[in-house]
Amino acid sequence: MTKFTCYSPMAEPEQAEPSEWKRPDQVMQLHRLKMRKRALQARIRGSTTAGPSSTETTSPECTPSQTGQKRKNPFAREDVNKKVKDVPTPDLEVSSDSVLFELFHIDVPKVDKTFGTTPNVQLSFASVLSKLDSGDAITEPKAPKGSEYIPIDWTLKTKMRFMSPKPFAWNVKLKTSEEASGTTGFVRCLDIGERKTTLDTSPNARFHQCCLVWQHPSIPWLELFPRSGGRVSASLASNLVLSNNQFVKDALYQEWSESFRSLFHLVRARQCPYFYVCANAFTVLFRAAGICGLSEVHALLTPTTRGFRQMLKQEDIEYSMPLRTDSKRRSDTTDSGCDTLDLSNATAPFNHLDEQREGEEEDDEPEEKWLQSIGVEDSEIRRINTINSRLALDKESEIDNMKQSLVFVKGVEAQALFNFLINCKSATSTTGALAGVPPTLLSPVAFHGATLKPLKVKESVVLVDKDRYHSLELKGPLLPHVMPSLCRLMESSQLEKFSLSCAQLSSTSSFTSAKHGHDEQPESRDEDKLLQSVFGQENLSDCGFTSDLLVHFCNPDPNRIQVVESLKFSTEGYTWT
Repeated sequence: MTKFTCYSPMAEPEQAEPSEWKRPDQVMQLHRLKMRKRALQARIRGSTTAGPSSTETTSPECTPSQTGQKRKNPFAREDVNKKVKDVPTPDLEVSSDSVLFELFHIDVPKVDKTFGTTPNVQLSFASVLSKLDSGDAITEPKAPKGSEYIPIDWTLKTKMRFMSPKPFAWNVKLKTSEEASGTTGFVRCLDIGERKTTLDTSPNARFHQCCLVWQHPSIPWLELFPRSGGRVSASLASNLVLSNNQFVKDALYQEWSESFRSLFHLVRARQCPYFYVCANAFTVLFRAAGICGLSEVHALLTPTTRGFRQMLKQEDIEYSMPLRTDSKRRSDTTDSGCDTLDLSNATAPFNHLDEQREGEEEDDEPEEKWLQSIGVEDSEIRRINTINSRLALDKESEIDNMKQSLVFVKGVEAQALFNFLINCKSATSTTGALAGVPPTLLSPVAFHGATLKPLKVKESVVLVDKDRYHSLELKGPLLPHVMPSLCRLMESSQLEKFSLSCAQLSSTSSFTSAKHGHDEQPESRDEDKLLQSVFGQENLSDCGFTSDLLVHFCNPDPNRIQVVESLKFSTEGYTWT
């Protein structure tokens, strides 16, 4: 007989086998697997999000409720639940890219338009590396190209060194014909490299032509450039015959006056482009009409003191100070070029003087009226006012011996400055090792009493960062035309790369900083500048410069006048600092 057994539903939980306990990490692993499945199904269906399905079966350890949602685990921590809720829905496939992003603890990178991708294309490490290898993402900035010209630097230089990875086309050991041809070409102002001539046209001869200068005076046992008494030893200075012999001093000064007058006449006749007067306390640069586009003879003098400017005022020499930027009082008659006080104009009415002294304090008026009441003449009152203005303007002496003290004159004032310097006793020092020695005259062309002086040239090979370079050092008074002449010579010798560095006479750097020296005047048109340059080149055709140098020095563009401490040449042009 078969026996049937009936089971009640209420008795099923009691007879069912208990389920195994699972650890929290196993629960989280199952949860991540479900999230990845949902993301994969949503991607296959083409939807952007994958929501939970109410028909899916839950885990065997979680009993579904009446609403179809999972029951909250009473044994779970709050921070674990927050961590589970904060887990974002992954948009990347389970691949090496997603694993790399997770290992580096970074978010999913967004699409960058600079790589050329579209929003529909996913970004991966492989795509980034491919773009970097192709060079599309990295664009290196191009180096600025150099200039075709060399700037004009009116600063006197004492040393200049050229360096090149390749040997130069010349050397310091000259043959007889090379030295003679270079000297002849310099004295006669010939371009032996361009014109057909019977002279030696080798690079050595042309190089020697660029290493000569005219100088006066020339005393073998004294170094007259740069002018510094400290360079002469005390024992040599004590044995100088100039210190106590007035006859020798007078002979030197007379010879120097003739040379200075000859050189200035050459500049006025446009047979000399420029020359320098190097005294112990100051330096003067005279330039011919046409240089830098100026239509008149002009001169620059630096440094100056307030006393020296007062001497110029007493000689009725009108000047300007282009490098001075501070505002001057209207009563400053010492440093004003156009408002120079004329002491000979004693018959001028006193009310005109009051108009010029409009900005002075009102306390001076009772004193002037009191002086008039006691019968003091107007000329004496003017002298007293001048003394008072000097005492009140001590601040003006702050620019003394600085580059801001540069003085610029032109036209007839340049002639007046020449007359002042040739008769100025303070131009020649009365004490020290160079006592009684007149200022040094330096010129690129010959003049009366001039001595032909060669530059000291030294050639060597140096190592820079284990690289071998050929070095060429020049020492002496280096005039402004030497740098462009040597650079042009190196270009013609097909040197692809070279550099140079200069040691400058710092007191003459203001010649370059002043540009043309007439910045107060309004800027002229480009047509006028071109005409000035053309006329200047034609008028200076016999000054001793080649056509290329004339174009270089007659250019009216002030941007081409810059101080050059170092210069480099390559296939892209010239660059300087």
